[in-house]
Amino acid sequence: MPEPRILKILLVEDDPEDQQLLGEAIIEIEENRQWCNWRGSSVVSVEQLGDAVDCLRRNTFDIALLNLSLPDSPTLLDSFVVIHSNAPGVPIVVLADQADENLAHRLIREGAQDVLVKPELECALFARSIRYAVERQRRAQPVQASA
Repeated sequence: MPEPRILKILLVEDDPEDQQLLGEAIIEIEENRQWCNWRGSSVVSVEQLGDAVDCLRRNTFDIALLNLSLPDSPTLLDSFVVIHSNAPGVPIVVLADQADENLAHRLIREGAQDVLVKPELECALFARSIRYAVERQRRAQPVQASA
């Protein structure tokens, strides 16, 4: 059985309070050993879309957690499209400020692994969403490569 490794997370969030909340949720997930396949995590936080693209070009990440309403993005969907096109092999979980079923369905059709509403976020759900997103992406890569 392979040794558990560190989950590399790119957190794209411009609100300092939400950054802190998400960081605390990740710490709680680690303390409760909810990662399963990882012994811990390493989080790189950026506040702008351009910084996220730079990070994705220079580093590899297991997952991107993306707030869509960024100061340097013209529309909510643009934030996702830019990140997805610059890191097609990285699963993206969108962190929405409010529920919007139409936008959520569009994001899933475009390739997002999940859409979570930040005010409704619970650690167990957050951990499960991340685990499932990484696993779905891992399983999809061999299929995409052979297509």
